[in-house]
Amino acid sequence: MRVAVVTDIHGNRHAMFAVLADLRRVGADEVVFGGDAALFGSRPRECWERVLDLGWRCVQGNTDRYIADLPSKLAALGDPDGAQARFLRANVAWAAERLGPALVRKLGAMPRQVSIQSPAGALLVVHGSPGDDETGWSSRDDEATVAAVIGPTEAAAVASGHTHTAMIRHAGRVLAVNCGAVGRSHDGQPGLATYAVLDDAAGRWSAELRRVDYDFRSAYAEVKAFGVPIPDAFANTLLTGIAPD
Repeated sequence: MRVAVVTDIHGNRHAMFAVLADLRRVGADEVVFGGDAALFGSRPRECWERVLDLGWRCVQGNTDRYIADLPSKLAALGDPDGAQARFLRANVAWAAERLGPALVRKLGAMPRQVSIQSPAGALLVVHGSPGDDETGWSSRDDEATVAAVIGPTEAAAVASGHTHTAMIRHAGRVLAVNCGAVGRSHDGQPGLATYAVLDDAAGRWSAELRRVDYDFRSAYAEVKAFGVPIPDAFANTLLTGIAPD
């Protein structure tokens, strides 16, 4: 069984459509969406509708949750008038207006994890880590750190996104795969939409990271032309592949 895990589209239709073309070549038996469909990109509705039309199993990401229930996130921040709160209010309002109430409700209805059963053991797909959509692991983390972030699990493999940095680690007995990001990679390679394919054919899970060229300059131009309310330093990550400060 080949399972593709696609995460962190962030309203970037150019990156998403490039990945869809690559998926047709890969021939996965199942595709799971690992969260963060819409926020911070120019095409939130187009991307989220496409995921729904494809019938993929879905995991809710932290920014999907913000759109569906911003008051809870703002309450957790503790400073309703701070810079982060203002940033989230502006971007959630912009995306929610384009999505419309029905699509926002669908963002809120997604589960926090998807488990796929296999003779090789369960594959668990989460957004950040099991039980926490805002804490993930990145390419800079060693195996011990990844194992601590994942915590106790019966799964044989855990696939995630959230940090936008792709990596594969063996964390104890668990295969840990960060699938990177389709729409906003922070691996220092602009113009490469990243996702993962996991395979249990050998009687254990293995993983491949796939990086797909897309027109990142057009994606950046759309963010600016459509007036997505993100600062220049945030928009520039599309051009640099480096996370903003």
